[in-house]
Amino acid sequence: MVHQRAGSGLRYLAAAMALGLIALWGSENLFWTVPQHGIHPTDWLMTWAAYTLVSAAALSAVLWSGISGWQAAFLGGAVLGFGVEGVIATTMYDAFPFQLVWTPLAWHALITGLGVLALPRFLARGRLGRQVAGLIVLGLFGAVWGLFWPTERADLLGFGMALTWLPGLGLTVVAAHLVLDRLGEVVAPRPAVLLVAPVILTGLWLARLALVPSVLMLSCPALIGATVWTMRRLGQPAVALPLGPPAHPARHVLFVLAPLITALLVVPGWGMFGPVPSNILVAVLGGGTGLVLWLRLVLRAVRHPTA
Repeated sequence: MVHQRAGSGLRYLAAAMALGLIALWGSENLFWTVPQHGIHPTDWLMTWAAYTLVSAAALSAVLWSGISGWQAAFLGGAVLGFGVEGVIATTMYDAFPFQLVWTPLAWHALITGLGVLALPRFLARGRLGRQVAGLIVLGLFGAVWGLFWPTERADLLGFGMALTWLPGLGLTVVAAHLVLDRLGEVVAPRPAVLLVAPVILTGLWLARLALVPSVLMLSCPALIGATVWTMRRLGQPAVALPLGPPAHPARHVLFVLAPLITALLVVPGWGMFGPVPSNILVAVLGGGTGLVLWLRLVLRAVRHPTA
């Protein structure tokens, strides 16, 4: 029994670290298109650690609730978004209440959770043509989104940095999916292990609240609580979270096609088109979609719980 508990704890940690890599790339690399000040290994490792912590908290919520599939990816992404933007950073409280949705639901939940985590795993197990088409669409999205950066940043690094930042570091996403395939499933460890990340995150939030008291900060635990409650209501009792059957490693490597397309299109696009307010389109459509999807799941939990 002790060996099984230790094993489940290690698998939980490995899954959290892999999910942290995916979340880091989806919510930072894809979001920023190119880094503002180059790539610094120490900063990257610290950011990965932060994303691993919040991913572990989201994974704990998923395992405790018993939710799975795309709902786990989206609602777990929402927990990730509220945790990153409301605890690790404080952008969630800017432009209130717009940024309660942007970026927690519009980017972390919708784009990272569904677009970078769930969709590539689904595509890698299906027809090759469908996978390539899906990755092309993801790459084109990244390029359209990235066209707006000249409106906010004067120094945009060229092809070399874009290729390193997007497809180069996109290999970490490939590695993360391979780890998840290797795990196959994540067995819920003992409650004391499940609580570590949520307790640390709560402590960080309390420290921020003590330093800068604001009633707006109460929105973070309220939204995380509503999301986790929804997950619990929609989830079903389960011993483990299935991660799906493994795909051929080469199919996961194909993920790099998406960031490669983004890098090859967005850099010349800056010179050809100049500033393009594509961020408004993404914020409106992504924010609206993310909010509607989150509300529909909350209402489904209120009306028709499955557990």
